[in-house]
Order: sequence, then C-alpha cells, then structure tokens
Amino acid sequence: MAGKTSDRLKSKREQIMAAWEKRTLAQVSSAGALSSLALRNSLPMYLDHLSEALAKNRKMDFKSVELHDAKAIRIGRLHGTDRAGSSNYGLTEVILEYHLMREVVFEMLEVEAPLNQTERDIVLDSIEQAVNDAAVRFSEVHADIQEKFVNTLTHDLKTPITSAKMNAQLILKRADTCKVSQKYAGSIVSSLDRLTTMIHDLLDVNRVRAGEELTLQFIHCDLDKIFREVTEEMTLVHGERFQVDSEASIQGLWACDGLRRTLENLLDNAAKYSTPDTPISIFLRKLSTAVELKVHNQGPPISEKDQSLLFEQYRRTKSAEVSAKPGWGIGLALVKGVVDAQKGSIHVTSTEGEGTSFIIQLPIANPTSSTDANAQTA
Repeated sequence: MAGKTSDRLKSKREQIMAAWEKRTLAQVSSAGALSSLALRNSLPMYLDHLSEALAKNRKMDFKSVELHDAKAIRIGRLHGTDRAGSSNYGLTEVILEYHLMREVVFEMLEVEAPLNQTERDIVLDSIEQAVNDAAVRFSEVHADIQEKFVNTLTHDLKTPITSAKMNAQLILKRADTCKVSQKYAGSIVSSLDRLTTMIHDLLDVNRVRAGEELTLQFIHCDLDKIFREVTEEMTLVHGERFQVDSEASIQGLWACDGLRRTLENLLDNAAKYSTPDTPISIFLRKLSTAVELKVHNQGPPISEKDQSLLFEQYRRTKSAEVSAKPGWGIGLALVKGVVDAQKGSIHVTSTEGEGTSFIIQLPIANPTSSTDANAQTA
C-alpha cells in the first residue's frame, strides 16, 4: 500500500506543485514578489523526499530524520535559508507555505481513497519537521545577517569619518589661504553628509523590508545640477572616473533627496565592482513622458541568476561575495524603494564585453497622493 501511495505522489507531483503555487500566491502576500522558479525553490525536493519516505514506510519524526538526513541538506533548512534572504518574507509566511502544502498533499492523495494512519503520520511528521527546520534556519540566517551587518557597518562608517578628519588636518595646515580653507571645509561637509545619508539609507531600507512605501518629499529641482553635484562629491572618494552626459537643465517635480541618494549608491557600486581605472558613465535624458537615468561601468558581467537578487535587502551577488569587497547589501534595495515610491522602474543589463548598466525611468508628472509635494526649489 505504501508503495502505491508513493507512486501516486510521484505521478501527481506537478499537479501538487501547481495547486500549491496557486494557493500560495492567493494566501501568502509576499509570494507575489517571487518568480515561479524562486517561489518553488526547494519544495519539489521536499515532495521527492516525502515520496521516498512513503515508499520505505520510514518514520519522519525528529529522531528518525536526525539519523537519516544530513543537517546541511535537510529540505526545510534549504527553504528557510532561501526565504530569509527575501526582503518580503516573514517567518509566519514561511510556516504558512508548509501548511498549504499539507492541505494540497492530503487533498491530492486522498482523491481515490483515504490514507491509512501510518501514511498520514508520515506526511504530518514530515511537514512538522520541515516547518521546524525552516523556522530554525530562517532565524539563524537573520542572526548571521545582523552580525555581518554590524561588522560591515562599522567598517563603512570609518571611510567618511576618516576623510573628514584628513580634510580638517589640511585646513589646519593651510589656514592662511581662504579659498583652500573653503575647499577643504566643503569636503568635510560632503563627507559628513555621506555619513548622514548612510544612516538614512539604513532607516529607509528597513521601511522597505516592512512593506512600507517610502515617504518622500517632492520638490522642484534640476536633475542635471543634482547629478553633477553628486558626481563631484563621489570623485573625492573614487577619483576622476565619472563622466556625465546630460541634456543641460532638466527640471521638474521629483523626490530629489531620494534621487541624490540613489545616484550615490549606484556610483559607489559601479566604482567598487567595475574594472579599476575604467570610466563610469552617467547618462541623463528627457523622454516624452519620463526622464531616464543610466549608470554604466565596465567589468565582469552579472549573471542572470544574480540579477534577480540585486534588489533584495541584505542579499549580495556571488561575484560580490567572491570579491571580498565590503558591502551592506542594502544599497540597491534602497534604490528600488526610492524608484518604486515615485512610480518609476529600474532594470539592469549586464553582458560580457559590454559592461553593466542600471537604468531608471521616472515619470515627469509624479503622483502626490502619498507624498509631500510642496513647491520648493533645489
């Protein structure tokens, strides 16, 4: 009997996954942000695992699983790891996914005849064990993220502070020259502004993770002017690598402070991961109903798989991890949050030999229903 149930599970595997996916999209709000492949991830493996247990009439309680399965490859742990890396999922939603899987499995397997008590116990024990593993791993990953985050944060905050200190020392040495003093004083202000921006980014990206739309202040501003100012400030940090290609003044109503921080993040990323000493280009264009910003750099391409992770909070691409360059894994999540709040779009293109481009389009007429659109000028 157990063999027949196992065979029935195998034959209905795709039906079960399709039914589970449909039900999950309807009941788990965060699931809508994932592609079909990312949504399923390790769950097909779970069904294979359950089918094997039914075929061998093997117990799936905690003790049996501990003896039979290596901790590193337990399906629930794989699933918990994946969901912990998403900017949308909470632990409650991870657990709900397994409860929905339990419902679908029983419905599909009992269409023809009820399962016997042993088979029901195997299914229920397997779900319970997978939920426990997923919950534990989800919590472990978040703890690891927080630890790495603090370590990287302290490293990154030292850079603008050190820059401010060095410029202050230069002021002391050249206090007799007014213009020089003003120049270095301005550099101090820029460095401290960058420090303030980092802190604001942390606060805002946590709002994005909580599913909140950023509250931005829309003001009248000149994007060309703002982008050239940001480029000049970033040049102090990364050197003379930035090239601006813009159609002179482009004025309108935008969340200009957010766009300033967006460009800082994109330029900082481009400088970190591009081929050293190659130019980084910033293009600004006015289209018929939108403005387009593109940041392009030369360097190793970002794989299609990694591109799907770029805008996830605390997720870094494999190439970024291998590079050993410090990063918070929040910059691009913040960028997307700013763009989304302005009803814009962002996408990336990256190919061997052509380099990488981040392209943002923002509507010229911005909605003001959830934002402060005071008529200020920047």
